[in-house]
Order: sequence, then structure tokens, then C-alpha cells
Amino acid sequence: MSAAIRPPEAATPIFRNGFATTALALGIVGIGFGLSVLFGLLATVFGALAVLFGVIGVIRARKGRATDGGMAAIGVIAGLIAVAIGIGIMVSMPDQPDSLSSIDLLG
Repeated sequence: MSAAIRPPEAATPIFRNGFATTALALGIVGIGFGLSVLFGLLATVFGALAVLFGVIGVIRARKGRATDGGMAAIGVIAGLIAVAIGIGIMVSMPDQPDSLSSIDLLG
């Protein structure tokens, strides 16, 4: 008895989505900066970049040129959250602390 000859299986190409990974990482970093009070501008910048890379990743995934469209969508959502937190922090922070304005430095 001879073994059945099977045709070689074609290897499925692995499409990776670096834009999705970048979007998710930037979104997480942006949320982290947003949670610290002093870095509202950095949170907004990282969030905006996460949204940009995430949208590119979603478009590439829908066209079939990449995988991980879900991760790109989560990166967009994390980026939007980071932008919202960053803008909220920048709007809510006072220009000058109230405690220093009430101190009489000259006498």
C-alpha cells in the first residue's frame, strides 16, 4: 500500500497591520498622558495621531491589504478618548494658580 499523495497546501499570506498596532499604542499612551494633569497637550497630540493611524489601519483592513481591523478600530476609539481627555484638561486648567495670586510678595 502506498500513501496517498496530497498536493502541497498553499501557504496563506500573513498581512499584518502596523498601523493598527501603532494606533493602539499611541491611544493607550495618550490616555496615560491624559490621566496625568500636566500633559493635556501631549494627550491630545498622541490621541490625534492614534486616530489618524487607526483610520488608515481600518481602511487597509477593509480593502484586504492588512488584518486586525478590530485593533485599528479600538485604536481610533482610544485616540478619541485621549483627545477628549486632553482637551478637557487644557480647558479646565486655570492660567495661574489662585494660591499664588493672593500672596503679597512685596510686603
